[in-house]
Amino acid sequence: MILITGGTGTSGQPIVQALLDRGERVRALSRDPEKAAKTLGDDIELARGDFSDPASLEAAMEDVDRAMLIVASLPDQPAMESAFIDAAKRSGVEHIVKFSAVGADPNSPMRFMRGHAEAEAKLKSSGIAWTMLQPTFFLQNILGLAHSARRGTIHMDAGDGKAPFVDTRDIAAVAAVALTERGHEGKTYEITGPSAFGMADVAREISAVTGRGVKYENVPPEAAKQALMQVGVPEWNAAGINELNAALRAGKMANVTNVVREVGKKEPTTLEQFVREHSRAFV
Repeated sequence: MILITGGTGTSGQPIVQALLDRGERVRALSRDPEKAAKTLGDDIELARGDFSDPASLEAAMEDVDRAMLIVASLPDQPAMESAFIDAAKRSGVEHIVKFSAVGADPNSPMRFMRGHAEAEAKLKSSGIAWTMLQPTFFLQNILGLAHSARRGTIHMDAGDGKAPFVDTRDIAAVAAVALTERGHEGKTYEITGPSAFGMADVAREISAVTGRGVKYENVPPEAAKQALMQVGVPEWNAAGINELNAALRAGKMANVTNVVREVGKKEPTTLEQFVREHSRAFV
């Protein structure tokens, strides 16, 4: 049995599907199983649980030998993951695959990366077999630019920075292999798309696919942060996104790997493929 946290999220849903496609028994941890059932369907078990309730975590881990740990970027993310790892240790879980992030480092200038590094260190010291998945920016993030693209201009504080955005379904392919096949214990996988591109490239691709004239306009970081907060993003998270975009602008997120091909055993999704698949979102 595989237990997954964050199974209803952008990253979690394709991992659940990839595991079901392999015929695996999957159980999802959720604070609201009834709501989760509407998203995940009937082919998955659901367990009510909360990271702040150790007893509920241990109950969800009954008969579980492997776990997929996904926690959103929050100020208390390391504590939440630590609680899960402790419960897994007590419950005899044999292997945890942690959804981390590229550049996870305790000394990183980016708060999200420091949080992931803290949780990685906890897992490595737990005695449980581990695998770290460190994806870069998601191609799905581009869908968040659709409203701006439909109005003709993409606004971001990304400068001329480039990154090899990756499809969450490609991340799921790697996760499914790591969870179901041996030989991935003790490995850290940096997961990227096939090539690095910038926001100007995104604008050009949307223009080419839709026939609409779309351009990219760089905006000051503080203006970008305020725009995020105006649509409900908490200040802590908005500041963290600014830090990520600062690294993007500085050229620190451009590394490309072959993990999707070599571990996930599939061709990684290109920007063109993704925009064509989701073309209706941009018109």
